[in-house]
Amino acid sequence: MARIAAIDMGSNAIRFYVVETGADSPYRVLENVREPIRLGGDVFLKGTIREENIRKAEAAFRRFRQLLKAHGVQTVRAVATCATREASNADLLLSRLERASGIRIEVINGDEEARLIALAVGKKIPLGKKSALIVDLGGGSVEITFVENGRITLADSHNFGALRLLDMLSSAEEDIRSAGQLLGEYMELVARKLSRRGNGKKAALFIATGGNIEAIAAIPEVRAEPHPDYPDTLRLKAGNLRRLMEELSGMSLKSRMERFGLREDRADVILPACFVYHRIAELNGSEEILVPRVSLKDGVVQEILEQAKGSEHLLDIREQVGVSCREMVARYKLDQRHAEKVTELALSIFDQTESVHGLGKQERIYLEAAGLLHDIGYFISMQKHHKHSHYIIANSGIVGLSPAERLIVAGISRYHRKATPGSAHPEYEELPKKDRATVWSLAAILRIADALDKEHNSAVRNVECRLQNGSLLLRAVSRKSCRLEALGVTANAAMFRDHFGLDVKLTIDREE
Repeated sequence: MARIAAIDMGSNAIRFYVVETGADSPYRVLENVREPIRLGGDVFLKGTIREENIRKAEAAFRRFRQLLKAHGVQTVRAVATCATREASNADLLLSRLERASGIRIEVINGDEEARLIALAVGKKIPLGKKSALIVDLGGGSVEITFVENGRITLADSHNFGALRLLDMLSSAEEDIRSAGQLLGEYMELVARKLSRRGNGKKAALFIATGGNIEAIAAIPEVRAEPHPDYPDTLRLKAGNLRRLMEELSGMSLKSRMERFGLREDRADVILPACFVYHRIAELNGSEEILVPRVSLKDGVVQEILEQAKGSEHLLDIREQVGVSCREMVARYKLDQRHAEKVTELALSIFDQTESVHGLGKQERIYLEAAGLLHDIGYFISMQKHHKHSHYIIANSGIVGLSPAERLIVAGISRYHRKATPGSAHPEYEELPKKDRATVWSLAAILRIADALDKEHNSAVRNVECRLQNGSLLLRAVSRKSCRLEALGVTANAAMFRDHFGLDVKLTIDREE
């Protein structure tokens, strides 16, 4: 029996979760603790976390350390989300909590948060057959995930969680028309983004997660009922949610607490939460909302279990990067055929030259992403499109890549043509030394692959690589002479030669 712990340091509370699992059985919950420490209440108003709340968090983590020891936990993963991401004194908070407890906290981005939540949902509701829109509303942000055929095709994080919206209103008893107007403006932004990113598609299932929707579903007036097909999952009518929203808008904070048995830190945010969930249900055309009663901490536990088993789970992160990049190829209307061919050739060269570059699976993912997106800068302008590619990639959400990893992919794409990396390029110089070397290696490979499809006609079927006498010999099999491709490889081989000390020589064999 293994014991695993997950800690979710959110905007509205810190949650501690310990489970016990056997070889084949579902896990059993041993501890489920919620510490109502509102880090977001500080950050969203003043940009920093108050000393008082840092001390409360330290005390909570000391208790967590004792519980970990008492339960004999073998594996623990602690993650922090929106409030910590935005706090100007986040480093101070994290270092003090680690000193207090010995627990290292990982700050994750919104895309990773969405992926982990989708992983947790997938254990309750099969995501392999029906399209699903998953919405997780936290205190500081809302994560919106679109899943098709078991793969994430959209993962967006928006900075308007329930607590942040509450802070933007003058009080918890703000007039519903004023609140509705403000929230409505935010939701219209979501509507436009969903329309663009989802290509107008509607999801078959609307799935809501988070403490807010669970509190809403527990209110008798909502009439939530067990779903007949999915275990431990509730369903409720969107129309009932609207009626509750209208009733809540006319009630004081105290009345909400007394009438519905809500904690104060839930009663104040429940109205904006109702509005967000109901509006997104409207946008998706959903009459029914599914509540699987899972959260980020469940996704953290599930991933630990999957990794321990060595399984390639449904929402494997390696698949998600390619899926997300291909969605961007379609959305930005790139030359998909060229993007796929360049990526195919680049990965083939990468695999055949492992003894030269010494890179691994993660770097291969970066090369795949850069190959697919290297021409995305055309969306802005044909001139200097490689620089525009860097900007778009660095500032876009790519499922499965952290912000630091996006900068690596952006750098690889930026150097697929023209100048090589150097001290005159601050975006390159600001990368850690190891990442700079990765950019050099992969950009050198990408340049050659891009040159092999110079005419964007996929004439080169495949490429074979062989090392001989200080040279990399490339044999391309093609259905035409490929003179432009040959010239392109010659013109773009210098970066590979300078970095790896190998001349690049190309021969082209015509198909019979």
